[in-house]
Amino acid sequence: MNDLMSAAPGLLDDLYENTTRPEHWPLFLEKIAHLFHADTATLRLTDLNDPVIHHSFSTGFNQTINEFYESEGVVRDTFREALASSPLGKAIESTAVISDREFENSTHYQTVFRPNGNFYAMGAQFERQNGQALHIGIHRPRRRGHFCRHELNALELFSPHLRRVTRLSHLFADLNQALDDAHHALDQLPFGVWHMDANLRIRWMNSTAEEALAAHTYGLGVRSNRLRAFSGSGSGSLPTMAGRLIENLSLIETLKLGETGACLVMMQSRRSGSEFHIGRSVAQGILCFLLDPGRPARLNQSQLAIMYQLTPAECRLATLLVSGLDVNEASALLQISRHTGRTQLKSIMRKTGVRRQASLQRILLLCADTLRSPDD
Repeated sequence: MNDLMSAAPGLLDDLYENTTRPEHWPLFLEKIAHLFHADTATLRLTDLNDPVIHHSFSTGFNQTINEFYESEGVVRDTFREALASSPLGKAIESTAVISDREFENSTHYQTVFRPNGNFYAMGAQFERQNGQALHIGIHRPRRRGHFCRHELNALELFSPHLRRVTRLSHLFADLNQALDDAHHALDQLPFGVWHMDANLRIRWMNSTAEEALAAHTYGLGVRSNRLRAFSGSGSGSLPTMAGRLIENLSLIETLKLGETGACLVMMQSRRSGSEFHIGRSVAQGILCFLLDPGRPARLNQSQLAIMYQLTPAECRLATLLVSGLDVNEASALLQISRHTGRTQLKSIMRKTGVRRQASLQRILLLCADTLRSPDD
């Protein structure tokens, strides 16, 4: 028993280390089988009502026998009902379910256990949810004897940890799916967008930005995972712009890129100062937008009117602002006075519920795909 208890911490480390890597769980099974002087072990996701296996991991099992069990043998599994009716996390061993003589004459022994060299087994269901159950099974030859009470107690120590790892695995899977969905949504935007830190190290970018930076289309690119300007005055401007944002000297920075009318818009990304972090601190980040008049994010005026009650004149101004122009440049292009442009801007900000132009531009940029004109 002492040997089992002393080995448990190391096995638990392996288990938690592989929370996000289920493909490594057979390595954990191999170690736990060795700990219990067994040759095979399994983790299976089964149906609580029907003899169906949805997913499984195993070690030591002959592949052909394992495939037979999963497709046909599970129907005649002598221990399936006993596992399902036992309290969650409680380990049971085979001699408590069926005598050696009866088991020796059973179909389950003849078709699964005997061909794989096993006779005794112990296991426990450690999770039940949505009509499914997860259980661990450990098996060994007859010559090594049946599993003792102290071995069952040791297996029960692992049950709550297996349950937690399973739930953590589900949470990470849901998180990864949400991230994939977010990346897909960002890839649909008609302009480049990426996030970087104060040292211009890029954390993520959408496909439009990736294509533009890889081709140095606007004199911008990536070297050693950092944003770089390869032509023009941007080389010295980028660190200065980032510094002004990080030091709260500015809320938004704009850099014109050549003569095409394209521009880089940089703004502070939102960050809460109340989070608790262990290890490396989370520094303020910078959200970047690469805007090109050749690939405009034209806003759907009817949608803007419905969502924010903007007038046609305000919609025209908003469309130019989302293209990277400031209010003076947009006013000149619309052939209205600066005073009129600023008055319209204040009205737009009031209707959209923001107090700063940077917040307005963020809203317009991030919802541009939703509000994009159907003709684009």
